Amino acid sequence: MQSFYYWLHVYCLLRDSNNTPKFGCRITHSFLLQLSIFSYHRPFQFSSSPINLLTPPATAIVQRNGVSSLLSYEESEDQKLLRETAGQLASQFNDEYWRARDSDGEFPREYFDALARDGWFNLNVPAELGGTNLGMIETSIVMHEVAKKAGMAASDIIMAICVFAIQTIKTFAKEPLRSDLVRELGQGKHIMAFCLTEPGAGVNTLDISTTATKEGDGYVINGGKIWITLAHEATLMNVVTRTTPKNLAKKRSDGLTLFLLDTRNLKHGEIRKKRIDDLSMRALGSNEVFFDNVYVPSENILGELDKGWEILPSLLNAERISTASTSIGLGELVLEKACNYARSRQVFSRLIGANQAIQFPLARSKADLECAWAVAQKAAWEFDNGRDCSLAANIAAYMGARAAFNASDRAIQTYGGLGFAKTSDIERHWRDSRLFRTGPVPEEMVLNFLGQRVLGLPRSY
Repeated sequence: MQSFYYWLHVYCLLRDSNNTPKFGCRITHSFLLQLSIFSYHRPFQFSSSPINLLTPPATAIVQRNGVSSLLSYEESEDQKLLRETAGQLASQFNDEYWRARDSDGEFPREYFDALARDGWFNLNVPAELGGTNLGMIETSIVMHEVAKKAGMAASDIIMAICVFAIQTIKTFAKEPLRSDLVRELGQGKHIMAFCLTEPGAGVNTLDISTTATKEGDGYVINGGKIWITLAHEATLMNVVTRTTPKNLAKKRSDGLTLFLLDTRNLKHGEIRKKRIDDLSMRALGSNEVFFDNVYVPSENILGELDKGWEILPSLLNAERISTASTSIGLGELVLEKACNYARSRQVFSRLIGANQAIQFPLARSKADLECAWAVAQKAAWEFDNGRDCSLAANIAAYMGARAAFNASDRAIQTYGGLGFAKTSDIERHWRDSRLFRTGPVPEEMVLNFLGQRVLGLPRSY
């Protein structure tokens, strides 16, 4: 795995902006594929020291010379290799491992450390900070494949680090905080929680009551959040606050500010966390979070003071692409399990997969998953090209969550009574698949968005 990124660096370095070889180089895709697969199992060495993913050679830096003007649904050889290698790592953590983490609610530290060790958190880290400078397309491919191999929690961890943390900080944080934290996140030194939802506001973000008031060179945060994934493990928090009261804001959308908190270095104040005994993704955990006079310096503002609403769409669109990719991957996982069972289980002297009552719903699930993945790819492409991806991202999240849940539900029906047994793991995936139909964006709010903003219909809420 380690030299995969090195050879990806070399490959990009030796090709120009038109993707043609330069310096007379004739390194082929097949050579890179064979070498990378070989070195995944046995770290390749040029001298006595193996290649270190976290600090790639200074001369081997990926240069992103712009993105293609046309969307292609054919994954490149590099993307296929990326998918294959991510799947290989995820497959090392089997159903028994994730079943245990679901049961005890413990953070999957071994898995997290493996991702960090092999450099997967460097996916979208800029090259100058030691990363591979890949985009949302590649990140979504990795999340999709990891969910296919290991389930929803395994993929959600990548979203927490690469999307909520790295994508947000590299885009909106100020130097030197930006460079320091992005580099550390790529090395797996942090876990980040996005603190947005509040009990009294729900999906109406403009009604949040958590405040940040000016104090000296910084601000003091007071208030509470709920349903915050990984808050109990987080060393970093992105906290959405109100810095100007609604009645004093110039515009309805003004007055929100996002702050980056380092929970290990608080000047004063306290952050209290209370774990929620919940239904889905128990390995990662949801929390209530309470901020009591927590000081944060002004340089930790993400974006601009009072203009948090302007950067939230970018963050939330990336989140929707991520939840879609994760959901669709999970749907593929349970569909494969259901089909394998239907091909082997016999009732009334015939395979149950030969019955249309079993076969057709599974086929419908495949159609739904393929459609959702196509829209998710479109959204990721638009995101990487700097286009408005809100329509595709919302549709992908909506379709992906529903497709995954329907596939999980049909898997239970295919398994029959065995589907309710924890050892089958179907019930765990069924519980997990239900989450993204309700949060982080309820499917009703997606339909509200489509009805009002896209179709031009009257507001329905």
